[in-house]
Amino acid sequence: MSSPTSLKPDLRSVPVRALENVDVTTVALLAVMLTVLGDGSASGIDAVVSGMVTLVLIAVCLGGFNLVIQAVEWWHYELTLEEESLVVRSGILRPKRRTIPFSRIQQSTVSTTTVSRPFGLAALECETAGNPDESDLSVRYLERADAEDLQRRIQSTADVDVTSAEPPDRRRVFTLRPRELALYGVARAHPKTVLLAVLAWIGAHYFDPDPITDLRSTAIEVLEDLLPLSPVVVLGLVALAGWVAGVVLAIEHTARFRLSAGEGSFRRQHGLFRTTDADVSSDRIQIARVRSNPIHRALGLAQTDIGTAGLSDPAPFGLKWPLAPLARRDVAWGLVERAVGVDRSAVRLQSLPDRARRRYVVRYALGVVALAVGTVIAQRFVPSTRVIPLPLFALLLALTPLAGHVTWSHRGYALLEDYVVVRRGFWTRRTYVVPTDTVQNLTVSQSPFQRRVNLVSVRLDVASMPFLPGVPLPDVDASVGGRLQDRLLEDDSEDDSTETAIKGNDGPND
Repeated sequence: MSSPTSLKPDLRSVPVRALENVDVTTVALLAVMLTVLGDGSASGIDAVVSGMVTLVLIAVCLGGFNLVIQAVEWWHYELTLEEESLVVRSGILRPKRRTIPFSRIQQSTVSTTTVSRPFGLAALECETAGNPDESDLSVRYLERADAEDLQRRIQSTADVDVTSAEPPDRRRVFTLRPRELALYGVARAHPKTVLLAVLAWIGAHYFDPDPITDLRSTAIEVLEDLLPLSPVVVLGLVALAGWVAGVVLAIEHTARFRLSAGEGSFRRQHGLFRTTDADVSSDRIQIARVRSNPIHRALGLAQTDIGTAGLSDPAPFGLKWPLAPLARRDVAWGLVERAVGVDRSAVRLQSLPDRARRRYVVRYALGVVALAVGTVIAQRFVPSTRVIPLPLFALLLALTPLAGHVTWSHRGYALLEDYVVVRRGFWTRRTYVVPTDTVQNLTVSQSPFQRRVNLVSVRLDVASMPFLPGVPLPDVDASVGGRLQDRLLEDDSEDDSTETAIKGNDGPND
């Protein structure tokens, strides 16, 4: 870039952002409150119409307020592309000027929403390691072609190829097939949509303004001859409806998933109505993960994703840059090999020591005993807890050896020359591949119970997981923790010696 280039979001982004920023939940709650606090003179269909009118009026008022705010923010927003950085000026009462070096950009994403897509607009987001909980740069919105062109210019400059703004040569390495797409949506619990549906039903069931009462009575009259509408059945149907909604949303967001790879970079594209076009450089990758649940494993499938600095969500969501939402296991591992360079054939997972299995059995047995004692005490003071049969704890105690063995058998690790591979989890089995040169911190801890059997727990912290407890490797032999610490120190000393040698070669010659 020979001279700085300034640009602003498209003017049409003002109404789009105003519409997106209207919180539907807030509007609904305000409408319900005003309806309940009204004089109560309306009933039946009149009350329903009154509630809908109130809802529309509140939405219009909030939308108008948001429109004014977004217009002022648009006027004060400016993005400047300089030789080696991006400069963002924004803010109304407290103006800010942020400078983002191209070399610090970890990844860039072009995305559309159901509101912005009809206008031909797209958002551009760039992330660095300095702000892992939100994007450092978010331009909402530009023309789709302008956003993609800006993404290419940023990526080419960040890759130190300032002589060309042409997109790198990539080829398709993975396409999500319809069968895997359907399984991706179905083989998930979708707790968010299920919880929202259940909470909505509970609110409607125990909160009785006239409109809700009349609508619920009408629904019961229609369905009472078809289903046994007991509260448990209705709650199950509501949870099922929430799960179906989650399946539909997951499929819509992941449909048409395509992954391309070029010289040192990956690009993924997916989505029907909410489209995403994301680009990441291979040298930014900090960690790779392969995960699967029992359904995936039975069908020989797995999911794989990667993380870079600045690309993590708070627990329990974790990494969010998928290489393959669902693929054959060999394909998933092939993508991991392409991403971080690990040789899959060299990965030979080692089991934890047998004394770790005995430790798990004892831990679970003590947990069952504690629950049994707590239940006995509770039954003396809380009569409703007497429905819990005490022989149930005897059965659970008999199953603790099996539970300990299952936990032990699904954990393992491999210490390669340049990588640490960790596997854990039964229901969702996760296998992490961590390049040793991306480890920011290594913690070795030992509890009093572990000290008795000479075991330690190791935690590998990488820049991609600032909110998570690192990559845990629990209950390994104490010598493993020492070897990992020595290896990390060796890597640091090698890096220091290499840097010293480079500085020496760059120095003046006498």
